[in-house]
Amino acid sequence: MAKILVIDDQAHIRTILTLFLKSELHEVDQSESGKQAMKLTELNSYDLVITDVVMPDYDGFDVIKSLKRFYPKVKIIAITGGGGKLDIGELLDECKLLGADRALPKPLDFHKLQVVVREVLDK
Repeated sequence: MAKILVIDDQAHIRTILTLFLKSELHEVDQSESGKQAMKLTELNSYDLVITDVVMPDYDGFDVIKSLKRFYPKVKIIAITGGGGKLDIGELLDECKLLGADRALPKPLDFHKLQVVVREVLDK
C-alpha cells in the first residue's frame, strides 16, 4: 500500500482516479490545483504523485519541477489530454525531461495505469 496524491483540476477525474487507486488498497489524497498540492506535500509524505499537466495557474510542469527540487525521492506519473500549443506527445515528453517517472495520455487506460503504478512504486 502506498500513499498517493492525485492532482487534477477536473473533479470527476480526481474522483475516478481516487476510487481506482483505493480499490488497489492505496491511501489517496486529492488536490484540485498545483498550489494546493504543494501545500499538501508540506504536510504529508507521498510515495507517488499523479498529476495532470494542463491546469490553470500552477500547472503540472511546475508541480514536477517543485517535487523534484524539494522531494526528489517521490515518484511522479504525469497525465494529460493535451491542450495549449503542444500536442499530447510533446507534453508527455516534456514531463519526462523534467523528471516524471512516467507519463500517460488521457483518456486513461486503467489496466495500463495499474501496471505503471506498480512499476513506478517498485523502482
